[in-house]
Amino acid sequence: MLDFLFKKEAGNACENLNSFYSKLREMHSFESITEERKEYLKSTMTRFGYLPYPQIKALEELTDAEVLFALESKWEANGVFENGSFSFTKASVLARNNVKDSSWLQKEGHDIKLINLAGLGDGNKSSGCGKFMDWLRELLILPSGNLNNNIFGTTMYLIPFHPREFGCAYLPTASAVSPALEDKNITEKTGCGADEQVKLFIQMTQLAGHPVIYDILPQTGRFSKIVLTNPDCARWFDTNALISELTKHVDEAAAKLKDKYSKDDLDIVSGIYKKAVKGESFGELTEHYQTIFNELDELLKETKIFLSNSMLEKSIQDRLHKKAKMIINKLTGNNHGKKLSENEINNQGEIIQGLIHEGMWPAPGGAWCSAGVPIFDKMTEGASYPTFKHYKFDGDDVTKFANLDCQTPYYFVCLENGKYNNDVIKFFIDYMKNLQEEFNFDGFRVDHIDHIVDEVSEKDGVPISYRAPRKVLGMLNSAMKEKIPYFATLAEYMLWDNFYKEYHQDMHFDLLWGNDIVSQSYKTPEAIAEDNLYLANYNSSSKKSTPLSILKTYNNQDGEFEAINRYPGQLGEQGALFKWFKYKFLPGGRNAQRPVMYIDGDESFTKTGMEYIIGNEVSMKREKDYDFYAKFDAIDRFVKNSPVITDGEAHIIRQDDDGFVVWQIQKEGLKNSILVAANYNSPTEKFCVEENGNCWTEEREGREVFDKTIELSCDYSIVSEFRFDGTDYMEEKFVAATNSLSFGKLMPAEFKFFTVIK
Repeated sequence: MLDFLFKKEAGNACENLNSFYSKLREMHSFESITEERKEYLKSTMTRFGYLPYPQIKALEELTDAEVLFALESKWEANGVFENGSFSFTKASVLARNNVKDSSWLQKEGHDIKLINLAGLGDGNKSSGCGKFMDWLRELLILPSGNLNNNIFGTTMYLIPFHPREFGCAYLPTASAVSPALEDKNITEKTGCGADEQVKLFIQMTQLAGHPVIYDILPQTGRFSKIVLTNPDCARWFDTNALISELTKHVDEAAAKLKDKYSKDDLDIVSGIYKKAVKGESFGELTEHYQTIFNELDELLKETKIFLSNSMLEKSIQDRLHKKAKMIINKLTGNNHGKKLSENEINNQGEIIQGLIHEGMWPAPGGAWCSAGVPIFDKMTEGASYPTFKHYKFDGDDVTKFANLDCQTPYYFVCLENGKYNNDVIKFFIDYMKNLQEEFNFDGFRVDHIDHIVDEVSEKDGVPISYRAPRKVLGMLNSAMKEKIPYFATLAEYMLWDNFYKEYHQDMHFDLLWGNDIVSQSYKTPEAIAEDNLYLANYNSSSKKSTPLSILKTYNNQDGEFEAINRYPGQLGEQGALFKWFKYKFLPGGRNAQRPVMYIDGDESFTKTGMEYIIGNEVSMKREKDYDFYAKFDAIDRFVKNSPVITDGEAHIIRQDDDGFVVWQIQKEGLKNSILVAANYNSPTEKFCVEENGNCWTEEREGREVFDKTIELSCDYSIVSEFRFDGTDYMEEKFVAATNSLSFGKLMPAEFKFFTVIK
C-alpha cells in the first residue's frame, strides 16, 4: 500500500517514522499522565532500562499514553531519540554497534523471547488479536541487555505473521502481513496498514536495542500465493489423471484374487474400490467385502507407488507446471502470460477451485521419517481433497506419522535422480533475501529441518526426501551472511545423532534448537554441564573460524504436543523457577556460549495454552503470578550483570541421586566465584518409564533433601549469600567466612547461591 514509505534510504526511514510517531502521539497525549506517574515511569526506566512488568500487568495497568512515554526513555538510552523525535542512520542495534559477526546471538546471558504478535493482547478479556499498542507494551517490558558484558537486549523472535490456514502459523496463504493484525484506528489516523504497522514495530524494537529474528519456512501453504505466482516452485499431482490410470488397474488386480473369491464378489468390490478412489460414497462394507477390499488395496500398492513416482518425474512436472500456469493465467485474466505478483492475485479462492476442478494439487510433505514422494491413495469421501501414503526409505509405511499433507515443500531436487533444481533454489534464496530486506530482520530461525541429514532424508549425500537439502540451506546461510555480516541463523534441529558438523560447518548455522524440551526430566545440572562440555569439545576441534552454539530452551511451542508433552508448567511454580535458574546459572565457558529461549507468557508462569496461541490468531490467556515474575526477572538481571557467569564456566562439585547438587561458577583471572547448592527435584514432574519392553508416562512428586554438608578446600572462603529482597538478589555478608555449609532441609527445586573468594 505505502511501499514508497519504506525505501531503504536512512533519511526517508527516519522521516517516515517521525511522521508516524507524531500522529501516534496525537492519538495518545501525554497530558493525560499525571506528574507523579511520569516520575514513576521515568525513574523505573532509568533504573532498569525497561519496565519490569509481565505482559499481563502492562496490559491491565498501563494506558497507551504511558506506554509511549516510557518507551521514549528506552529509545533515548539507545541514542536514537531526543526532544520528541527519532534520529538515526541505521535501525538495527547490531548495525549501529558495528557488529561484524553473528556471535551476539550465542552469548551466554543473552535471551531470546518467542512471540506471536497476534497473542500479545489481553486474552483474559477477549480472544481478539493483539494490535499495535499491545505490541509496544511487549517492547516496553522486554528486558534490556548489558553491553558492558557484550549482551544485547533480549532478541525478539517473531513467529510467522502471515495469513494462515487451519489455525497454523506454518501454513501461510500469502507473503503479506495478516489483515487480522491491523489496528484499523491507526490505519485511519496514519495511513499505515497492517504491513506498515509490522514494519514500523520492528523498526521501533531495533531502535530500542533489541535484535529481531524471524521464523522462515522451506515450504509454504498448499495453495499459497507463493505457489500460485510461482507454480514451478512446487511439485504437482494431476489427481484426475492418477484416478483414471489407477482405476484401469483395479480389474487387473482383482483378477489375481479369482481363485479365492467369486467373480460376482470381485466385480462388486472392484466397483466399490473405484468409487473409493474417486471419493464417491459407497456405504459401510460387510466384513467379507472389507476383507476383499483390503486385499485388493494391498495388490494395488505398487501400482500407486509407480504412478505417483512417474508423475513427479521432471518431464511430467514440466508439463504440469505449464498446465497450472495456464489455469491461473486464465482465471486472473493474465492473457499475455506475464509473471504475476502476489498483489495481482485478488481471487485466490476462485483460482484454487479452478485448479482443484482440473485435478491439480501441489504435492505435500509427509512424515518426519518419510522418503521419496508422497503416494496418492484416494480422494476423501466427497472428493474434497486427496489423501496420500508415506513410506520410509526402507519401505515401511509411516503414514500414521504424517502431519504435513497441507504443506507444499519447495521443489528443490528431482528425487528420481538426485539432481538439484537450481531455478527453485535461486527463487527460494532470493525470496528470503527480499523478505529480510523488506522487514530488516537481524536473523532467521529455519523451521522443519530437523532430520535433513539423517538416513531418512539422505543416502550417500544425495537427498531422498521432501525436506530442504543441506546444500540449499548452506547456500541460503552463505548468501544472507555475505549480504549482512552480523546476520544470525538458528536451525530447528534437536541434536538427534549429534550432527553438529553438518549443521555448523556444512550449512553454516550459528545456533541449534537443542533437545531440552524432549528431555526436560533428564536435564539435571550435571546433564547440562555435560552438554556444555560436549559443545566445548566440538568447538575446540572445529575447523570453522566461528563457533557453534546450542539453545538452552526453557520453553517452546512444541512442549504441549502429546508426543513431547514436557513444559515448565508441569513442574510447579518453584520447579519452573529452578529450571530457569539452572539454565541461567550453568554457563559453559568460552567454547560453549549458550543463550536461553523462552516464550511470551512464561514470565508470569502461564502454564498451558502456548501451542494453541502460537498457531492461532488469538490473544493469550495469561497467569498473573507476579511473585514468580519478580524472581524470574531478578535471576535474568543478575546474570546479565555478572561477568563471573557470562564469561565463566560451571563445574559440578557433587550431584547425589536424592536430588542434592552443588556447582561452582568460576571465571579465569577472578578471585571471586559463585557457589550454588540446590535440590534439583521438581515439586511435580512427568517421567517416561520403560519396563519389560513397555513404555509409559507417570507424574512424580519431588522429595525433600535432608542433612547435607559441603566442604570446599581451605583455599576457598564462602563469604556471603544472595537473597531475594522482592526485586533483586542482594548480597548479604556472613559474619565470618567459612569453607563449609550445612543444609538441614532443601525443598524440591529450592536453590541457594553464595560468593566464594579464593
